[in-house]
Amino acid sequence: MTDPVAALEQHGFVVLPEILSDDELDAATRHADHLLSGVAWSDNDFDGRRTRRVYGLLRDVGAFGTTLLHPRVRELVAARLGEVHQFGMLFLSAVDPGQGAQAVHFDAGVYPLPRDVEVETNVIWALDDFTADNGATMVVPGSHRWPAGRRPTPDELVPVVMPAGSAVVYSGRLWHAAGHNRSAATRRALICEHVVPWLRPADNHILAVGVDGLLNLSPELRRLAGVAAVNDYFGFVAGRDPEQWLLDHQGSR
Repeated sequence: MTDPVAALEQHGFVVLPEILSDDELDAATRHADHLLSGVAWSDNDFDGRRTRRVYGLLRDVGAFGTTLLHPRVRELVAARLGEVHQFGMLFLSAVDPGQGAQAVHFDAGVYPLPRDVEVETNVIWALDDFTADNGATMVVPGSHRWPAGRRPTPDELVPVVMPAGSAVVYSGRLWHAAGHNRSAATRRALICEHVVPWLRPADNHILAVGVDGLLNLSPELRRLAGVAAVNDYFGFVAGRDPEQWLLDHQGSR
């Protein structure tokens, strides 16, 4: 069996097939439908005008908590970014029938860093089967090693076909895009970015959730939301460990 860490390093992505149990997948899809109820299509071409997105997932993490903390994925991300890392962008996506292909991009492009600096490792969880017809994520294998200025051609994109309950873990430098949903069914996915602790995450989870919301999360999710000191002088709150500061705040209410 191919070592997933080696595959991620070589190809820029690796698929972990069907790593959610049937019960975990069922709970995740039910929670996804709850969150998507009444959500309108996005208002721009990049997010998708026939795509629904839900942000602020840590305010109502529900069954996604188990998914976001899956040990197979956590091991891979830690191997790439180190034990202390944090969520970047975190959202639920529902690509509805008729949604065209997304513009090709790489997620770490939001940071003004050299192309050869690895600061981000991301995950797309398939809540439905990903097929070539329903807009499966398209990737360009090996493109995480490309120099600045090189862009992919359409024939270099290949679909990440995988059954529901699978995850694709990929480098933030990998060129990719959501595909064209030509089917009659919605394709749902949970997207979870991870960045090194010295970067500002794309989504400000601490402000979005607030102190009370953080206290409602497990310690593991709090750490990934950004409540994690890297060392004694990096990531503290008023000179103190942030986790202890939060617990003392809870006890003083």
